[in-house]
Amino acid sequence: MLKKLHYTLLLIVVLCSTVLYAQEKSTLTTPISSDEVTTFIKVYEYKLNHPFDIATSLKKAVQETTLSEERMTTLLTAQFNGNDIQLTTTEKEEFEKIKAIMEKDRMINQVALDSFITKNKMKLSRYEEIENYFHNNDSFQNKVAQLYNQKTN
Repeated sequence: MLKKLHYTLLLIVVLCSTVLYAQEKSTLTTPISSDEVTTFIKVYEYKLNHPFDIATSLKKAVQETTLSEERMTTLLTAQFNGNDIQLTTTEKEEFEKIKAIMEKDRMINQVALDSFITKNKMKLSRYEEIENYFHNNDSFQNKVAQLYNQKTN
């Protein structure tokens, strides 16, 4: 039972996390144009201003179930502390419902981001390539920071 709870909570965190990035090589298939850098900055700023909020999604999901916030807190605290806690059949079903609600919220957030990227005339794959490069290349990070600062001043 505890393994199922651990697995479910871990799955929620893994599925919902937008902070983790794949470790990819820091080379590009094609050089980044100045227009792409400008678009990247705009999209990245949007992404930072509209993150998927795991805590808010979890709170909303719990409210849509029969689990009380107190019981959810008890379960999460027990899981965090490594305590064995028995789940009822209903609680197991409610956890599945929470997982589905949170995944739906995450997908809505991702669709909005994808839409913003395409509205700014960039392919999703190209944005991801540039973002991975950004996270793995200090000089590109500095260039983006300088351009961003020029834009905001």
